[in-house]
Amino acid sequence: MGIAVLDVGTSSMRGILYTNQGKKQFTRQISYSPLYLGDGCVEQKPAVWDNAMAQIMRACAQKAEEEKEEIDAIALTAQRSSVVPMDKDGYPLGNAVMWQDKRNLGVVEELACSRDQIARLTGSRPNPVFSGPKMLWIKRNEPERYQKAAHLAVIPDFLIYQITGTWVTDATYASRSLLMNLYSRQWDEELLALLEVDKEKLSAIIQPGSIAGKVSRTWSQKTGIKQGTPVVSAGGDQQCAALGMGVIETGSMEVSVGTGAFILAASARVPAGLRDDVICNASAVPGEYILESSIPACASVFNWVLRLCYGLRDDNREEVYRQVNREIEQSLQTSDAPLVLPFFQGRGTPDFNSSARGTIQQLSLGTGRGDLARAVLEGIACELALNMEILEGYTGRGDSLYLCGGLANSPVFCRILSAVCQRQVGVYQDNEATAIGAFISAAVAMGFYDNYLQAFCQARKGQSVQKIQANQALTESYRSKKEQYQELYKALYGANRRKDR
Repeated sequence: MGIAVLDVGTSSMRGILYTNQGKKQFTRQISYSPLYLGDGCVEQKPAVWDNAMAQIMRACAQKAEEEKEEIDAIALTAQRSSVVPMDKDGYPLGNAVMWQDKRNLGVVEELACSRDQIARLTGSRPNPVFSGPKMLWIKRNEPERYQKAAHLAVIPDFLIYQITGTWVTDATYASRSLLMNLYSRQWDEELLALLEVDKEKLSAIIQPGSIAGKVSRTWSQKTGIKQGTPVVSAGGDQQCAALGMGVIETGSMEVSVGTGAFILAASARVPAGLRDDVICNASAVPGEYILESSIPACASVFNWVLRLCYGLRDDNREEVYRQVNREIEQSLQTSDAPLVLPFFQGRGTPDFNSSARGTIQQLSLGTGRGDLARAVLEGIACELALNMEILEGYTGRGDSLYLCGGLANSPVFCRILSAVCQRQVGVYQDNEATAIGAFISAAVAMGFYDNYLQAFCQARKGQSVQKIQANQALTESYRSKKEQYQELYKALYGANRRKDR
């Protein structure tokens, strides 16, 4: 049968069966939602992931049995920075603290005085999204839970333990903690002391694309997956998305426009002169690096508009998407749109302004819901363009831009982004890049292919690519829109103001 990919996202989990040649055979998806508790607190019940994983893997095992095939390996990729405290027996100690959670903002502000030291060792500056500051917040504010925790796991650690009974994490997740030395790829004593985290509570670091363990007898009985099946830690979801889009050689770049947005570029080494306006993490390709820019809220902002103005529900998605696309197209032809800063969960790169807020300006009595939806997409596109320009200062400018993620399915967003960025936008027929990247990682780990480029070419073989050319008239109109966008941000927060210093 080949490889079963388990893709653990913020709002859903997917299981996909691939043949060893990269052909998709079966998909099972289960949706869920984080718990938004107010005051920046976002949690999830670990049982949600455990139950979803078991259901999905049972379905994959049943499909393999129907085809009279065996699953050769499981490839796991997941969101990267959520923290799940676990007791010595492997049971969660309450809810997971999600990557979007900002209750640790005060901790991050304290760490700002050590920003240069942290950035030098980790390739990142202090930010609430990373798992290390979340661990420190738990230690200070929930000391009993911290003391009881034998393991401060991130989601893949937790799930790998459920499957295999082993405690490991790969370098892509560890590089999102502010606790791993980016050069040695080991837990760093200096950083551990700075963030007051006990090393013995952390999982052992392995390289991405490594076998993390094998399916245990207990989990085999629970799911039907054969005992002893290798489990490959394929790397974090964004690193796998980059791999699935061919971001392998230095300078190649892709944009993932899902719940949050991420711009990722490959680099064989940590760039000389690296500043703190981008993030440098471990790549899904062992020993290499990913330069990353991020927008905390992307498709989540667009979905907010759709729920608020269009009554979006699970049972009317296709109807709503058709309607909003029509109205945005009409708006592009007939009217000006408001100006939106999409900082509904603060700003990520380049200045990591956690105090920034979503802002809507230039409203009038003539503003319709289509105008507002358009303005949100334009605001996301302007923020992406700004970050791309900074990232390309390290990598050089490419002529094309490849998209994946939920908003890549929106033709009108692709048109807007192409015009704002002044370049061609490409969308693969199968834009679920994260799962494809996880397949590539596991396929190389299992010896099915000699290298990542070979596996990528096989996985993408025969797939068409939709290419959207920049509309010249839109491009001209967006020159002033981008200027207005940046001027509004400066007026609200100051030019290059660092809110976390």
